[in-house]
Parts: sequence; C-alpha cells; structure tokens
Amino acid sequence: MVDGPALDDLYPSEPTPEVLVGDGRTTAAIEVKRLTGDSVLQAYKESIFSLHRSLVPSCGGYYWLNPPVDFRLPMELALRRQVKKEIERVAPTLAEGESGPVRIRREGHISLISESGPPHIHCLHHHYGDVLRPPLDRVTGQFFLVDEGLEHSFVTNEGREAFYDAVAAACQVCLGGAFAPVVWYEEWELTRADNDDGEAGVEVIACTEARDVRASVAECVYTVLEKGRKKFDARRWADLHVLVFETSALASAQRVGDVVANLEPGELEGIDLILLAEDDSVIQCHLLPNAILYTET
Repeated sequence: MVDGPALDDLYPSEPTPEVLVGDGRTTAAIEVKRLTGDSVLQAYKESIFSLHRSLVPSCGGYYWLNPPVDFRLPMELALRRQVKKEIERVAPTLAEGESGPVRIRREGHISLISESGPPHIHCLHHHYGDVLRPPLDRVTGQFFLVDEGLEHSFVTNEGREAFYDAVAAACQVCLGGAFAPVVWYEEWELTRADNDDGEAGVEVIACTEARDVRASVAECVYTVLEKGRKKFDARRWADLHVLVFETSALASAQRVGDVVANLEPGELEGIDLILLAEDDSVIQCHLLPNAILYTET
C-alpha cells in the first residue's frame, strides 16, 4: 500500500480518518484507536499522572506515598489538599531511603451499645479486626466507633497511642450520657526514594475497584468503536473504511476479537474492516460481507 495524504489536512473543518492509502486497485481510509482501558482505568491513570506532579513538595525529590489498604483513586479534592500540605511538611525532613508519617485528620463519634458486659469497641472497618483491642483496658462497657471512611493506618506508635487515647476518652464521655465526638490522625507512610536522575514526583500506591475483565474490555471496545465510527459518518472516504484497534495488556487480541464477534451489524455501520494490531502482528478481526476488497482501475 502507498501512503496517502493526511485527511485532517485536506478537510480541517470536519472529523476525518487519519490517512488515505491505496495500492492502485483499492483505496482505504484508516483510523487507528488504542485500547487503553475502560472508564474506571482511565480515571485511575489520569489521577496517578496528576498526583505524580501536583503532590511534589517545594523541596523537590521523588517519593512513594503508601495510603491505607484498599485506597482508591481518584482522590477527593479536600483529601488531596490535606495530603499536599502534609507532604510539604514531612518531605524536607527525609533523606533518601527514609520514611515518615503523613498525618490525615479523621473524625467520628462513639455510640453506646451497653454499659455492662466485657469491654468491647467495634468499628466499621474489618481489615484490622483488633485495632481497637489495646484501649479496652481503659474503658468499661461496649461501644461502637462510627468512623466511615478509609481503613485504619498508623506508621508510628505515637500515632497509634494517640488514637487509642482519643477513643477511650470519648467512650467515657459517652458513658456520661453526652454526645461523644472523637478526632484523631491516621498516618500514611511517605518514603523518599533514591533519585539519581533528579526527577521529581510522588507515586501514590493505590488500586481500582474490582472489575470483570470481559466487561471492562467490552466497555473499552464500545467506547473506542463509537469514537472511530464518527470519523466515517460524513462521507464515503474510500473503497474500504478501516478501523484499527491497537491492543494492550488488558485488552488482548483474543478478548477484543470476542467482543467484536458479538457486535450487532448496526454497531458497525460505516466500518468495512476492523484490524487488531498486537505487537508486530496485524489480525483481521471483522470484514463486512459486501466490502469491496479490490476495484478495477
């Protein structure tokens, strides 16, 4: 095939495929789309890249920030501001390879379950089932710490003991019949990494919610397919309208092929041929029965 002109240059005022090519018998208008993930993964990647730059302290350096177990991105704006302020405070105290606690303000309240029975404090979190066992020798009665939010996380003994003191004090207030708010500070570990190349950044260790791989790939394909179809709506650009999907680790050729095979004809309107580009291979994934492969010259 011989490369043709970039259609964006020829038709700057309307959506166009990327390029027009031909071999003397057949012409093809080609649009290439990369399958980088569904909406959840896209939001995660955008947040990771944004935090990498925006959380860098004024003293510079490269850091790893370790939030609580099962922390999810994107990070809410109020929390982001708090984290940024704390990194600015802690980062100048760290040499390369050292870690320190980033303090995150939390609040909740104590609710009385029973004044009798063995001492017990329950909370809404399950990862650290025994996190509230140590302060039990400081209270009498059974209580519920209402503390919606992230799993508990402490880096230092001082931070953990301060949490126990605050909870025990609030339990005593609750026994007296008064509303018992409690405020404490969780701790996230900030580590300054070796940084020979001088790059500045903050890497946040986080995950996304659990996703079914097939559903995730299908969502990604549908989204990219719709964007690709718009490039072929205006007119018939060539004998063949070709959409090329660049696969990825999540959206492999096999998984994408399975999704395309189950698409309805109406979902492929305007597209004659779908190719999958994986590594150095190009795989024909879809060809309309009436597509013209060769034309007389």
